[in-house]
Order: sequence, then structure tokens, then C-alpha cells
Amino acid sequence: MSPRSIIHLNIADFAARLETMASPALKERPVVIAPLGAPRAVVYDMNEPAFREGVRKRMPLSQVLSRHRRIRVLPPRFNRYVQAMKEIAKQGLAFTPAVESGMGDGHLFLDITGTTRLYGPGPDVAFRLKKAIKKQIGLDPVWSLATNKLVAKAATRLVKPLGEYIVGPGEEADFLAPFPLKLLPGISRHEARTAARFNLETVFHLRQLTQAQLAIPFGDRAYVIHRIIQGVDTNPVRADFAPNRASDLMVDHEFATDTNDQDELKACIALLSGRLSRDLARRRACPRGLSLCLSYADGIQHHGKSPRMRDATLFMFSQAWALFVRTWKRRVRIRHISLVCSTMPVRMDQALMSVQADLFHAPDKKFKKDKMCMVQRAAIQIGERFGSGMITLGAALNMPDESAVT
Repeated sequence: MSPRSIIHLNIADFAARLETMASPALKERPVVIAPLGAPRAVVYDMNEPAFREGVRKRMPLSQVLSRHRRIRVLPPRFNRYVQAMKEIAKQGLAFTPAVESGMGDGHLFLDITGTTRLYGPGPDVAFRLKKAIKKQIGLDPVWSLATNKLVAKAATRLVKPLGEYIVGPGEEADFLAPFPLKLLPGISRHEARTAARFNLETVFHLRQLTQAQLAIPFGDRAYVIHRIIQGVDTNPVRADFAPNRASDLMVDHEFATDTNDQDELKACIALLSGRLSRDLARRRACPRGLSLCLSYADGIQHHGKSPRMRDATLFMFSQAWALFVRTWKRRVRIRHISLVCSTMPVRMDQALMSVQADLFHAPDKKFKKDKMCMVQRAAIQIGERFGSGMITLGAALNMPDESAVT
């Protein structure tokens, strides 16, 4: 069995590059992407001139402004970053259906295993992909080629902000040996600091310890860390940008005033889920999964996913709210919420199932399901005739301004 071929694309300072592309006059000036007006805001991203002046991600914005008076601060525009990543992923889909991307973070994985006869060697594919992204979008990513995601991501960190790196099969251990632990993917900052207290700064140093010895400072994480420092990673490239990805539905809301009021947040989720339900009904599509992104006032984001959903869109709010509760883990006020519903078209066998009665069924369950479908159809018809604001969930009544939901 031939080894895997994984390409990793990394666009350094992704958010800052997109903002400076919109304002070329800022290209040579130090620019920081951070929420404006938040008392405990931290840096979300920065460009290369700001990096050279000592600005780092998650640095308190107040600290940055006190040290650098002339620095330019721009608010993050998360929708723009997500849309740019979708355009980049479309370029990758020309070479493989196995394309995995973050939510607007400038990282892209592609599994091109077995495509040599179609598109040529892996380095050629990576170079062509980089050229296409630069031509179509104007961004210049660094790339690496390796046998797994861990090593590929580590290689792009080594050559940022410009360059490329190829790690051949069997070279993973030697490549990672001199790698600093603080830059190694999969190793948290806390774990790197813990290792530093024992004068263990590189992967080579940590390899001198057995798995039993690693368990002393790292506990249950010893097995995972032992595999990471050996360059072992069996995680597949998850095809979250499938060819039908364009049919996915996204709704979002940005609060005029940052809030952590539970009633207001619940009202926002109710409005967003209601919008998704109406869009699903209009498209006659089946929901497949739900993704949630919470952007806090200090610039930090939390993501949550619900891989399975019920077909009845009437349950959208209850599932969206349950996902929100699982994802909301901080007391910091929230600035922006987005919901993305992945969809799939209704297949013929599903259509037949909807019109063919069950041979054995519980009458009360079928009656309840029919009533819910009738209520849902009636709500959609009222909304289409009199406007979406004429009928809504009771939980949405605490929302100050429904018109802000887009």
C-alpha cells in the first residue's frame, strides 16, 4: 500500500492580508485585526509589519496600543474570511474531493493520494494550486507535502511566510527531531511550558523519554504525545468541502452591543434557526448537519458541530439551542453568532418513503408528525405572504432588533 500524500496550504496572516487587500494604503503599515470597543479585546490577527514590532496573536489590545501608538486597528469581518476560504477550497476541489478547511483561518488540507496518473506528482499539484489561488484570489500561500496532516502542518510552520517544503515517506522522524515543541502541532502551550521546566525544548529531547516517563508530567496525554513526537498521525482529511458544499445555508447575526444575556442569545438562536428552517423548506433540501461559530468580544472564537439532524425542520431551534449550550463555555460577552446548515437534496427513495404509509406504525406518533408538518407549512405560507416577521417562535420575542439578522 502506497503512503498517503497530504498537501497543506497555509496563508500567513490570513485575515490581515484580506483587509490590506481591500485597503492597499495599509499594506506597509502595521495593522492589527481586533474588536473595537471591547474592554478585554485581544489581537485576532496582524500583518507582517505589526509582527516585526512585537505584536502577537491573543495579545491584549490595550497592551498593543500602549506600546505602538501609530498602529492601525481594524475590526474582524468573519463572514469575509469564511467566504474567502470557500473560494480557496473550490480551487482544491479541482484536484481532489478530499478537501478540509478551517473556518476562515487560512489553512487547507488536501489528500491527493492516488491522483498521480491524473494530475502528476504531488509537488506539481501543490505548485499549480498555489498559482491558481494567487491568480484568482490574490493570496500567496506556503505549501508542504507529507504523508500525514501532522507533519505537513509542521512543515508549513517552518517555512512561513513564504516557501514550500517536501517531507518524503520515511523522513518524518528525522524532520521533526530538531523541531521546537512550542511550534509542533498537537502540543499545547501548557504542555510545551511543562516540558521546558525539565529542559526539554525540542522533539529530539522529548524522544529520550519512554511513554511511562512521559506519563509523569503529562498524565493521560502521554500516549498521544508519544505518537506526535514520532510523527505518527492517522487522522484522515475530512472532506468538509464536498462538491455540493455551495448548497449549504448560512445565517448570522452581529450584536450592536456585545452581550452575554441568555434570553437575548436564545432569542437570536431562535431567529437564526427560523431563517434556516424557511430556507430549507424553500429549497426542498434535507438538513445533514449544523455548525455554530461564536465570536467573543475579545476576538476569540469557539466552534461547535452537530453531525446529525432530524429531517423535520420544526426541530431546528431545539437542536440549534442545544448546540449553542454545548459550545458556550465562557462568560465573555458575545459579538457575533453564525449558523451553517449542511444540506443534501431529497433522493427519490426518500420521496417515496414520504408518500408510502408504514406497514406498522403507532397512530399517535404519525398523527403528531402530521400535525407538525401542517404547522410548519402554515408558518411558511404566512411568512411568504405577510413577511417573515409576522410569525416567529416565542423565544425570539426577547430579540431587540430582528432586522439585523442577515
